[in-house]
Amino acid sequence: MRGWRWLAPAVVVLLAVTAWPIGRAVSTSLTTHPVTSPDDQRFVGLDNYTDILSSRTWWLAVAATLLIVVVLVVLQVAIGFAFAAAMHRLVLVWPITQLLVLLPFGLLSIVSAVVWRDAVTTGFAADWFGLDDVGPLGALVATCVGEAWRGTGITAIILLAGMRRVSTSLMASAVADGATAWQRLRRVVLPAMGPALAVATAYRALDAFRILEGPIVADEPGATVRTAPFLVWDTTFSSFELGLGAAMSVVLLLLAALLAAVLVPVLRVRRLV
Repeated sequence: MRGWRWLAPAVVVLLAVTAWPIGRAVSTSLTTHPVTSPDDQRFVGLDNYTDILSSRTWWLAVAATLLIVVVLVVLQVAIGFAFAAAMHRLVLVWPITQLLVLLPFGLLSIVSAVVWRDAVTTGFAADWFGLDDVGPLGALVATCVGEAWRGTGITAIILLAGMRRVSTSLMASAVADGATAWQRLRRVVLPAMGPALAVATAYRALDAFRILEGPIVADEPGATVRTAPFLVWDTTFSSFELGLGAAMSVVLLLLAALLAAVLVPVLRVRRLV
C-alpha cells in the first residue's frame, strides 16, 4: 500500500489529461458529425464502428501499419544493438557518442520524412542509385527508413543501459569456461539485457504504430498504400467526418492497447537464478 501512495498522484494526473479527450472521442464516434454541415449532427450508435470493422480498406491499412511496425522495430533493435556494443567499448568518449546518436531523434518526424522522401525522389539517393519515379510506395518506404534512422539512436541508448548491466565477472567466468562468443551472447549478455530489450522493443513498436508524418508526405492522389493513422487523419481533416474519424481513432487506440497486451507477456523478463 505504501507504493500506491506514491503512485496515486501520477495516476490521477494521467487520468485527468486522458479521460476527457478519450471520453469526447467516444461520444463523438457515436454520431455523424460533418464539419461542412454542423446542424446535421445526429446520433447513430455503433454504425460508425460497424462501417469501420467491415471495411476492407481499414484492415488493409492496419495490416500495412503492422508490417511497418515489424520492419522498423527489427531494424532499430538490430542496428541499435550494434551501436550500443560500439559505444560500450568507447569508454573515454562515450558521453559524446551518446549525444551524437541522439541528434536524429531531436528532429521533428515531419522534417525527417520530408528529407528522406526528397532523397529518393529528386535528391542524392535518386542520383546515386538511378531511381526514376519511385511512386508513392517508394516514397513511403523512404520515409519509413527515415523513421528508422531517427529512432535508432534512442534505441541504442536504451540497449546500452542494458548492456552495462552485464557482469564483467560473469563474462570472465564464461570466457574461462571456454564459452564461444555466440554462447556468451545468448546465455550471458542477452539475459542481462532482457529488461532493456523489452523496453526498447515495446517503446519503438508502440511509437511506430502511430506513424503518420511519413504516409502524409508520401501520399499521392490515388495511392493505395495507406496506414491506419493516415486514414484517421484523412477522414477527419480531408473528408471532415468527425464522427467517423473519432470512431477510427477509438478503434486505433484499442488496437494499440491490444498490441501492448501482446508485447508485455511476450517480452516478460524472468529473473535469473
